[in-house]
Amino acid sequence: MTEPVKTPPPPEEIELRLAKVRGLMAREGLDCYVSGHTDNVYYLTNFAYIPFERPFFLVIPLEGTPVLILPGLEVSHAESRVLLKVDYRTYYEFPAPPGRTFTDALRDVIPGGARVGVESSLSLAHQAVMPGRLKVADVIDEARLVKTDYEAGRIAYASQIADAGLAKCLELSRPGVMELTLYGDSVRHMMGTFIMEVPNANLLVSKFLCAVWPGRSSAQPHSIPGLFEQLKEGGPNVVIVTAQADGYSAEVERTYFLGGVPEDCRRPFEVCMEARALGYELVKPGAAAAEVDEAVLILLKKRGYSDAILHRTGHGFGITGHEPPWIAMGSGDILEKNMVVSIEPGIYLPDVGGFRHSDTVLVTGDGCRSLTTSPDGLEDLVLPI
Repeated sequence: MTEPVKTPPPPEEIELRLAKVRGLMAREGLDCYVSGHTDNVYYLTNFAYIPFERPFFLVIPLEGTPVLILPGLEVSHAESRVLLKVDYRTYYEFPAPPGRTFTDALRDVIPGGARVGVESSLSLAHQAVMPGRLKVADVIDEARLVKTDYEAGRIAYASQIADAGLAKCLELSRPGVMELTLYGDSVRHMMGTFIMEVPNANLLVSKFLCAVWPGRSSAQPHSIPGLFEQLKEGGPNVVIVTAQADGYSAEVERTYFLGGVPEDCRRPFEVCMEARALGYELVKPGAAAAEVDEAVLILLKKRGYSDAILHRTGHGFGITGHEPPWIAMGSGDILEKNMVVSIEPGIYLPDVGGFRHSDTVLVTGDGCRSLTTSPDGLEDLVLPI
């Protein structure tokens, strides 16, 4: 079992992450690496922030102490959260007079002829002023792909919170109940549980959501349900619960019914569960993510649902709720132990509704195991009215 973890990363965890990144830097022939993406800076430092127009940069030399470049007004904030040993280099403001800009700070820290790695997400404007010879290489994203046991524990805790939100939503679900009630009460339940258990959490990286797509609207998985929309007898209803708990994320989704299962819902539900079971069977170390997705989609097509497929089989979890590895036919990812993914094939019938379960799943040494543990059988998901 993966024990849930609620505490910030210990020093050895931070050191391990930095060592992984430096190993990848050496492979790419880099003298230093510059990260400006908030998720990547958080991964290496435990520091979450909102940059607005004032950029932050973590400059990582192949050897020596990393440097955090940030606006002067943020230094005390950073010092209260940063767990990586860094030197601080501040700039005055944005915009700032010559000699006091973030560009000046970058030039002071990075030698002009250095081989500098940057993220593919770095803006063209920031690339234009970055010193050194640039090479786009997403080495921090690559380091984040395989989780440590500590990270798996953090995601296990986020999974617990997501399960609690789903349980509250199902408890409240009755004909006539509004979306506003389901969303508000379930999110408050998750937030309240989380705050009591992790009182010093960073709310900049703590977010919770619970929403239900009722009836036919569940066939549009990325539409937005109306706050005053009411549940009705029957279904299908698809509930999505996501939790980012102090920096690590999980999700759980279920298709459920009120009072009984309409006859035209039984077969798509059963086929969706069959595709989901195949996903669990195929997700294991060494599996090509693209081949997992292809096999699951072939099953759905063979069962007659070629026109009811809207998306891939799954995606990764970590600091965010949507990141590599992608369980998708266009993916080049090969699954490894301690990657964390969703398994969520779906069937979408405009005149009936949507059918999808999703879980947060840890790749183990010989297969996979769900970190979310909410009931998934039809007998548990037909609610009394």
